[in-house]
Amino acid sequence: MNSHERYCNTLRGLTPSHAWRNATLEAMKAAQGNKVRLRRRPLAYTAAAAVLALAVSGGIWWSGRMAADPDGPGTAHTPQPVTTSEPAITPDPEITPTPEPPDSQNESFSIVTDPSQLMGNNPAAGQLEELTRLPVYENPIPTEEEQRTLLDQWAEVLGLTVAKTDWYPAQGEDTMGREPTLEAECTDGTWLSLHGLNFLSVYNSPDQPRLEEAALAYLGKSGLEPTQEDRETFAYTSEKDAIQVTWLKDPDASLAEQLYSYSFQRIENTYGSRLTICLPPTTGGADYPLRPVEDAVASFRARDYWGSDYTAYPEQAEILHVTLEYDVSQGQPYLQPVYRILFTQDYWDEVIASRMDDGVDTSAFTGVGVAYVPAIEPEYQEEVPYRRYFNDGLAHFTPEDFS
Repeated sequence: MNSHERYCNTLRGLTPSHAWRNATLEAMKAAQGNKVRLRRRPLAYTAAAAVLALAVSGGIWWSGRMAADPDGPGTAHTPQPVTTSEPAITPDPEITPTPEPPDSQNESFSIVTDPSQLMGNNPAAGQLEELTRLPVYENPIPTEEEQRTLLDQWAEVLGLTVAKTDWYPAQGEDTMGREPTLEAECTDGTWLSLHGLNFLSVYNSPDQPRLEEAALAYLGKSGLEPTQEDRETFAYTSEKDAIQVTWLKDPDASLAEQLYSYSFQRIENTYGSRLTICLPPTTGGADYPLRPVEDAVASFRARDYWGSDYTAYPEQAEILHVTLEYDVSQGQPYLQPVYRILFTQDYWDEVIASRMDDGVDTSAFTGVGVAYVPAIEPEYQEEVPYRRYFNDGLAHFTPEDFS
C-alpha cells in the first residue's frame, strides 16, 4: 500500500462515527437543559455530509465474501410467480414538495450528472416478482490463521510472492470491527489487504490487468461471461470518481444464481489505483422468504431505512430504481438480500448549488441517494438480523429520528 492509500485509510479511520456524534449531541443537550430542542439524526449528518461529499460514495457499497462456496448460492427454492407488479416509482401525489425544505442542508447524497450512473447492471432489475426466496449466509469473524490461509491462496492465484505481512485484529463483534485486516507486501511492490473473509484489495500493482484477469478466471467457470457496469460520482470540486465493476454472468443460470454472481463474484476497478476482489461466502446458505417489493418501498416512505444517504422527506422522494442484491458491506453478521432503492429530491439541485466550490457550473449536476431495506420477511429478521454501518455506528433511520 503506497503512502497515499495509507494516508486516506488513516483519515477514514479518524472520521467521527454517527454513534460518537449522537453521544456528543446528547451530552450537549443534557448540558444545555431544555433551552434548545436538538434534532439528533439530522445534526449528526451535517458533519457526515462533508465527508460523504469528498468521497461521493453514497451509492457505492460493494465488498464481498471469499473462498468459493462449493455449493454455489445455496439451495434456493424454485421461485413461484406472483401476481403483484413492482410499485409505481412516483412521489406521493398528496405531498406538495417545497422548493427547499428548512433542514435540507443536513441531507446527504451522491452527486451525479445522470441518475443512471448509479443504477448499475443488476440482473434482477425488472424481474423482482420472480424471486420469492433466497439464501442467507452466515458471516463469521475469521481467525488470523484463517485469514493467512486465504491470503496465501489468493497470492498464489494472482501469481504473487508475499514478502511480509501485518495483521490487525477486530475490535468488536457489533461494529465494523467484526472484520480483522491482514496486509501483505509482495516482492514486486504490490500490496494486498484482506478484510475479514469478505474482500481483497490490491494496490500498487505493476500489472493490474493481469491480476484482474487471473482473479476473474479463478472466481468463474466455463460459461460465465464478464459483464461490466460503470459508476460515476462527483466531488464538490466537480472532480469525477469512477469505478468500473466486472461481474460474471451465466446467461443459462437461474435468476437467483445470477444474483449470487452479481453480488459475490465481482471485481471493482478504481481505474488503476486499486482492485477490490469480492469473495464468495464460506458457508452454505439457508433459504428465507422475501417480503414484497411494495412492502420495502412503503418502509422507506415511512422513514424506516438504512444507509449512509439521508433525506428527511422520504415520503416525497422520487424513486428512480428498485432492485435486489446481497449486502456485503463491512460488519454484517449475515450476508442477506436487501432492496436497494435509488431516489432523488427535486430540491437537491439547490442544495448542490450551495455546497459546490465557487466557480463550478452546477447546472450539470443532480443528487441521488441510495436507501436499503432488508428483503427477508420481517417475521424472520430477529433470526437473521440486518445491520449496516457507517464507520462504527449503525446507519439506520427510524420514524423516531424524524420527530
